[in-house]
Amino acid sequence: MGQHQHDIDELARMERLCLELAGESRLPLERAGLEIMASNYRAAILDANSSSRFADTVQTREFFRGALDFG
Repeated sequence: MGQHQHDIDELARMERLCLELAGESRLPLERAGLEIMASNYRAAILDANSSSRFADTVQTREFFRGALDFG
């Protein structure tokens, strides 16, 4: 197995872990954060498998812009 496939497998493992933890979470913000992390891992997998080398992180940027505004 090459390094590329090893990286893909590791990203998929982290995605599954985040989704499992999100399913067990009782706090909405924690669940949302874990689901976003999982979607970022999925985007990284898709990016690594595509020829365009582009991962969409716009949704994450907007989430954190609003979520971290405590003022």
